[in-house]
Amino acid sequence: MTSREDLVRTLGFAISQWQDSVEDFDSAVGEIYELSGPERRCLSMVSYGPQSASVIAKAVNLTPAAVTTLIDRLEKRGFVQRQSDANDRRKVMVAAATKTDALIQRAYLPIFEAGAALLENYSITEMKLILKFMNEVTTMQTDQSERLRRSISS
Repeated sequence: MTSREDLVRTLGFAISQWQDSVEDFDSAVGEIYELSGPERRCLSMVSYGPQSASVIAKAVNLTPAAVTTLIDRLEKRGFVQRQSDANDRRKVMVAAATKTDALIQRAYLPIFEAGAALLENYSITEMKLILKFMNEVTTMQTDQSERLRRSISS
């Protein structure tokens, strides 16, 4: 019988392998489309809908000036477009452009579909538990990243 300690260790190793495989996939996307990590994260954000530059800067951990340069590069390459906010015309939003939509269709839609097929093996109750764990581990990982950044800047 497997002990709790053994299972925690095995799960930790499996999560580490999964993180490595996600990083490898995202690196492959970056190589193919010549995108840096922050550029890929920006595209991920705008794929869910238009975002302000300040929201993007916070999410990709860049200064406002650096994120403006990043957006300029992505806009020049046809990945994003600037548009006025529907609620406040003075505010500029960054939206996915056709090239981002094509990237998602080619690179990320197949992995989404493969993941959905894997989830067919689980009950709704099991999927709710997986989702709960994913949300908790994402929060933990974000907290640990912030802790590490604070410790280095202190």
